[in-house]
Amino acid sequence: MKTKISIILLVSIAITNTGCLRTYYPMIYESSTSPIIFETANKDTTNTKYVSGELLLAKGDYENETVQLVKGSYIISKTKDYINTNMKLFGYSGFYKVSGLEKYNGLKNSFGFGAEGSVNINLKIEELRIGIGGSFGVATEFGDYYQFRKSANKEGVIDSKTGFGFFTFSLFPVIAYQFSESTIISTQINIGMPGLISPSIVLNNDDVVYWLSWIPNDKNKNDYMGRRFMFGVNINLNGLMAGF
Repeated sequence: MKTKISIILLVSIAITNTGCLRTYYPMIYESSTSPIIFETANKDTTNTKYVSGELLLAKGDYENETVQLVKGSYIISKTKDYINTNMKLFGYSGFYKVSGLEKYNGLKNSFGFGAEGSVNINLKIEELRIGIGGSFGVATEFGDYYQFRKSANKEGVIDSKTGFGFFTFSLFPVIAYQFSESTIISTQINIGMPGLISPSIVLNNDDVVYWLSWIPNDKNKNDYMGRRFMFGVNINLNGLMAGF
């Protein structure tokens, strides 16, 4: 009987310890999913090209951890009456501050790049579009943060997705309204990765797209930056080149 009890206790301890391990993901997963771009003019034959810059300020997954990340993208967008597509190449760099893991504590740099496509099918009523869409991409990440995840996972200190490559994916509802020939405002909520849940509001005005995504900090209501704050600016290269 004592032997059986000892075995049960050992198994219980093993299961409990496994469940208590922290889990770390690629740094890009800490960001919000970038919203799809609606152009101010529907062009069936012309692809509009954008360059974008994005800034992420976020809390890490565990206490006293933080994330800072910058991301740049090259985007090809096409908007029709009932379908909208974006194709994107992107790169990013940032820092993840690890805390509470003794020898692994401190800032870890990270670099990555990838490609992503998104499509939205919508119902158009006058100037209003209501639709649903999805995105899918592939990316890779390297740097100190990747090495930390790989080494700490091997030592059994954490659980981690240690693969060199990984996927991005999301589904989202979207609402867009065209106020004028040069201005569209849209909002969408991406569910997937990066971000798990990424609400965003987007303003496309005079060939420049501004967007904001914010998640509140449920542990501190006075933290106005929230759990995650991300801001992006996209510049229409077609319009920029036309000005020269």
